Amino acid sequence: MKLLLLYFTILAMCFGAFGTASPKTPSLTTVACQSEDSSLLKPTDVAYTEAMGFARFLTGKGIVVKSVHGSKLNGFFQGLEKAAFFRTDKGVVEVIFFPKPAGAEGVRVTEQRSEGRYVYSFEGQPHPNASGDTVDASRRMYFLTHGDWFIVADKEELYDALKRALVEG
Repeated sequence: MKLLLLYFTILAMCFGAFGTASPKTPSLTTVACQSEDSSLLKPTDVAYTEAMGFARFLTGKGIVVKSVHGSKLNGFFQGLEKAAFFRTDKGVVEVIFFPKPAGAEGVRVTEQRSEGRYVYSFEGQPHPNASGDTVDASRRMYFLTHGDWFIVADKEELYDALKRALVEG
């Protein structure tokens, strides 16, 4: 899971140099050089429909979506292969899309501090894959569940904005 943190850090550094997308609608072509980025989510990707729905939700709540990518969280939970990575004006958010009606709300996240690190464990159904039963991170991660969305935000500001947006519905 150290790779997950490295992945977030590299993407944050890489995308910091690019321009911004229109605040009105998420677009996969508005950021310079994105057409060369093979990580961009495509209509043929299994998570595309759910990801575009989540992007519309974010945009409707005033969170500007700059780009939508495939996620390394695909397969984090057993049997779940739909996840997406969103670069927004408030930070990075990843979402694992759970099937209905079970949803993501049955998953519980526990945070522990150990030697200056954040260690997260997960309980509930479905179980994380054996290699993903804990996440060890150098900085705090923020988790939310809502309906069929298991949401991971990289910044407290984004986490707070998402909490408000989810309460508003």
